[in-house]
Amino acid sequence: MGKVLVFLVGLLAGAALAHVASRTPAGARVFAVVNGVTDEFAAAVSDSYRARLAEGK
Repeated sequence: MGKVLVFLVGLLAGAALAHVASRTPAGARVFAVVNGVTDEFAAAVSDSYRARLAEGK
């Protein structure tokens, strides 16, 4: 139970720190890059999944 509590506290602290960091210009640029890379990856996975589904039909 203690490990779960430490994990949750760390998760909340990380979220709070990310929120504060995103308010700075440098932090906003970092999050914009991370979001762009994440969106590209998600689109590639989605396209690949749809292509595999189309092959199976």
